[in-house]
Amino acid sequence: MVTSKPDCRWCKPDGTSGDEPIAKNRSHFVVAKPNPPNPSAMIIPFRHVEAPFDFSAEEWADFGEMLDEAKRYLAEFQPEGFTVGWNVGAAAGQHIFHAHLHIICRYQTDPSGGRGLRDFVLR
Repeated sequence: MVTSKPDCRWCKPDGTSGDEPIAKNRSHFVVAKPNPPNPSAMIIPFRHVEAPFDFSAEEWADFGEMLDEAKRYLAEFQPEGFTVGWNVGAAAGQHIFHAHLHIICRYQTDPSGGRGLRDFVLR
């Protein structure tokens, strides 16, 4: 099992690519992307896997804790909703081939406010 990949931005020695984690546990870390117009966070596994389909049972067990931490952090931006998504594979828009979940604050005033993921991504 590959645990890290030398050329992967999230497989650095500290496991965080220089981003200061807002939370971490034994399997994942959370990084904040607070810049408007849509503050967001990402959950990233320490172990190098390209897709969530490759997570171990332990990684899935730890995942919920990090999702709670990301939501707690994003609450300060008073979102009216969230867009939560994975890009898996180049055809789906994955550019960094180390699994990571995006949690994005959403507001009714967004250009595609009140509409789903497809409209948010394609705006």
